[in-house]
Amino acid sequence: MDLKLNREIFTASETAFDNGFEQAIELDYILPDYYPDIFRVLKCRLLPRIVSQSINGDKLTYELCAVIKVMYVSENSGKLSCIEQKLSYTRSCDIPSGIKNPCVTVMAKADYINCRVVNQRRLDLRGAVTSKVRLCCEKGRSAVADAMGCGIQLYHESVTYPTNRLYASKRITIVEELELGETKPPISSVIRSDCIATLGEKKLVSGKLVIKGDAYINVLYSSENGEDSASLETMRFSVPFSQIMDIDGIDERYENYVDLIQSGCSVIVKGDDQKSLECEIVLLVNCRAVKYETGELVTDVFSTGYDLDIDKSDEKIESVPVEICEPHTHTARLTCQDGEIAAVYDNWCDVSNVSGRFSFDKNSLIVSGNLSFALVGRNDSGVPIYLESDTAFEHVIESECATQDSLLEPRVDIVGCSYTLCDPSTVEIKADLSICGTVSKLITKRLITDIKISEEQTERARQSALKLYYAKSGERVWDIAKKYRIPVSAITGENDLAADILAEDKMLLIPDIEERKPSI
Repeated sequence: MDLKLNREIFTASETAFDNGFEQAIELDYILPDYYPDIFRVLKCRLLPRIVSQSINGDKLTYELCAVIKVMYVSENSGKLSCIEQKLSYTRSCDIPSGIKNPCVTVMAKADYINCRVVNQRRLDLRGAVTSKVRLCCEKGRSAVADAMGCGIQLYHESVTYPTNRLYASKRITIVEELELGETKPPISSVIRSDCIATLGEKKLVSGKLVIKGDAYINVLYSSENGEDSASLETMRFSVPFSQIMDIDGIDERYENYVDLIQSGCSVIVKGDDQKSLECEIVLLVNCRAVKYETGELVTDVFSTGYDLDIDKSDEKIESVPVEICEPHTHTARLTCQDGEIAAVYDNWCDVSNVSGRFSFDKNSLIVSGNLSFALVGRNDSGVPIYLESDTAFEHVIESECATQDSLLEPRVDIVGCSYTLCDPSTVEIKADLSICGTVSKLITKRLITDIKISEEQTERARQSALKLYYAKSGERVWDIAKKYRIPVSAITGENDLAADILAEDKMLLIPDIEERKPSI
């Protein structure tokens, strides 16, 4: 008798490459003639961004842009100046060969930046950036879904599993001309600018994924009419964007997830009236589409007439992700050590080192990271001040998917930042965070991957015509049938059972089912 097997194919996402690369940052900078002399440096910031990434064969190449910003004041002047320099680096690394449908994530983090004033016109800058490169790939797996012949008895479980994954990434550049309000004074120089990109609508149109969103730009600038720090002004702009993502094979059966990474925001002054700005925003868009199916897979098997050689595999199957989006508020107090705070011109918060984990103590998922609060203002002596504070945060996510085997991919955005003056020298900054992402379970199933008739058969001793078995509450009929190597239907039919699991202790009649072994 032939044993026929039917198999189902599912996919598993595996991390094929995970490594970090350090890039030294060095810059010997001489101020242009139109910049005032340096008297005191308020703050030097290093802002790394990944602006592009690509795979060619067994090599991954990415471009790192390190933006250095130095805020300083001149002697006998309350005017705030800012230097900005961009350094570009191209890095390559070898990745494992033969990777199918890879998904690449490259994140850059500033390790440190030191600024030494050589003289009033020269700066020596030294720092380092670590780029974290992670590459996930799709691995195909197969499991037995059905088998026929040789007295095979199968135990099926309903399993939802991914059958295909699609990845796509795209770099988009948004260039927008912005106008200051009529009441705003002309621009002398841009002190600070940042951008937050938020995802709005996404939908499938003719096999393409259309995404829409908004980019929010914040600008701090000094006025051309002022000679001191009191001339600082802020502006906030909103720029809508829409993009079409080509993902071969995507349709309505796929669950799709989009991640926006802000990799560049530059603002320059345009026009003779010094009231126009040109803003260039660079975004990396990463799309992931996964198709899930629900099927009956075999998790246990035996034969009523033959000994079997069975191959099993413990597989971690990813469940359909649940999207999360929760608010979080965090505050920090900043104290001025040089007089009292007379004015606050701008305040903001940056987030870094975001990670997710499962907490056994709270039986929940925890999103954690670091927040850097900063403030630009003026003290009661008319001198510009820069205050900052770093703090850690944690956010608890209550989800039915919260287990130690959960996959949590969080994203944290700063959606708002405000301040309150607590006393003449202390200010409290409140940051409003949006914590979004996906949570999915990794469900471990022991699946049957292959079944063969054993070449070494043993004779079954014929049992009595009828046996009695005292079953316990909660016991599976399948386990009893497997023990006596008879079909489940023989036990349920003999004992008039409707469920596979016994609700109470029960005496069962075990019939004798004699099966003749055909020659193999």
